[in-house]
Amino acid sequence: MDFVGLLNDITGGNLLGWKVAITSGVIALAGLQLALAARLWGAGGLAISPETAGTVHRWNGRVVLVGAMLVAFSCLVGPAGPTSPTRVLLHSIFGSALFAVLIAKFALLKFARSAQRYLPLTGSALFVLFLAIWATSVADYISR
Repeated sequence: MDFVGLLNDITGGNLLGWKVAITSGVIALAGLQLALAARLWGAGGLAISPETAGTVHRWNGRVVLVGAMLVAFSCLVGPAGPTSPTRVLLHSIFGSALFAVLIAKFALLKFARSAQRYLPLTGSALFVLFLAIWATSVADYISR
């Protein structure tokens, strides 16, 4: 199946523009994740109850994950746009690291309840990686 053709058809021939839009939405929602998690851990964040913060954090995280997966899939099968070797290398490293840290976070949540003190570190690392991915893709795209 021609995934690139399919993605271009779905996006009206503007796949790169849609990737930029979705990635920018993902980074904004990842920032919300950080604020919600801060509230959960009692380190500031939003002025809402911890219960509400927890519920919104879980649902928002699902949206972030779906958006990230959509973009990752389109990056793997579709055109990447203007590239330079260093930017592409860094983007690939950051993307791979993001999914590795995501797996680590899910493992902490599911299997290592005693190690959940590392969740703020993994969540912060995820946000930094989302920023790095954004900087090596969307920032490069809009600065041209």
